[in-house]
Amino acid sequence: MLYKFFKIITINLIILFFGLIFIELFFGSWFKENNFSNLLIHKKQTNLIDNFPYPSNNLGLFTKDNNGFRANKYKLDEIEILIIGGSTTEERDVDDNLIWTKIFEKNIFANKKTLNAGIGGQTSYGHKKMYDMWFSKLPQLKPKYIIIYLGINDALFLIENYDKKNNFNKGRILNNLNRDLLVNNKLLEKFVQYIKNNSAFHNLYLLIKGNIISRKLNINYNNNIKIFNQTYTFPPKENITIDRNDLNYFYKYYLKNIEDIIKINKNYNSKLFLVTQKIAEDHWLYSYLYTINSMTMEICNLKKIICFDLHNHILFDKKIDLYDGIHTTPLGSSKVGILIANFFNKNYQ
Repeated sequence: MLYKFFKIITINLIILFFGLIFIELFFGSWFKENNFSNLLIHKKQTNLIDNFPYPSNNLGLFTKDNNGFRANKYKLDEIEILIIGGSTTEERDVDDNLIWTKIFEKNIFANKKTLNAGIGGQTSYGHKKMYDMWFSKLPQLKPKYIIIYLGINDALFLIENYDKKNNFNKGRILNNLNRDLLVNNKLLEKFVQYIKNNSAFHNLYLLIKGNIISRKLNINYNNNIKIFNQTYTFPPKENITIDRNDLNYFYKYYLKNIEDIIKINKNYNSKLFLVTQKIAEDHWLYSYLYTINSMTMEICNLKKIICFDLHNHILFDKKIDLYDGIHTTPLGSSKVGILIANFFNKNYQ
């Protein structure tokens, strides 16, 4: 009797095991030609923002679609404007509807649909890599315009590597993650990310989680102001003076990145324009960002591409527009979105 019981249990476990394997192989992305392998592109994300880095009475929503794009509900073949940038474009601590790319979209002519491809921590080197590593996997994506909002991460990268010139073309590494190449430096973490990117059951988990969080957001607003424990980009322990030779070396590297982006962009038959960034004037990074912005505008003039020097057109109130001197609150994001939209409307009517 006991033997029959264990036999039935064993047979059922075997059937269950092979059934799960079949589901994974059939519904997962393991053998799809354009799967994301172990790239750190977080797909189907739905996170509740309930602890803001600025005063807020409401909950917020941070979402990424099936392909890893922020706050997107459009089909890729509907997209006319692709926006690339770092954390100031991704805006992890601002609600989907209040990020600057959405404000931009609401203020441009002809209701053109935009797509936010912001990746926190990325430099110009990472921006050019995204064309091949990410966008090439999405043949439906054929934007007419590509906007790149850049400067801050390149300024940080310059400080982090000013004495390590040979590392420039290896990407920016933060906490064992290469933010430019979108990979984890640890083998185990790469394997885990590969599973997350391709597993049908992980996708099911994300779907259920997203539905639960979305329902919570719709029925549960809080009345108490919540304040986030702010995180800062800390200055170097010592004052760093970058000599002319180092700056020239970095300029050549930065120029090469922009030149490569221009070449790649031609394959998309898209109109490209770059936008400089601004931070609080008393932030330790300000002078370095100013240097990068000057490089950007010089390259734009040299290569005859359209650039918007947002740095010299925007006035931030540090107390209400920025929460850490670098990243914008919804009020700051609104200013950014409206100014870039106005510039876009004047140049692309």
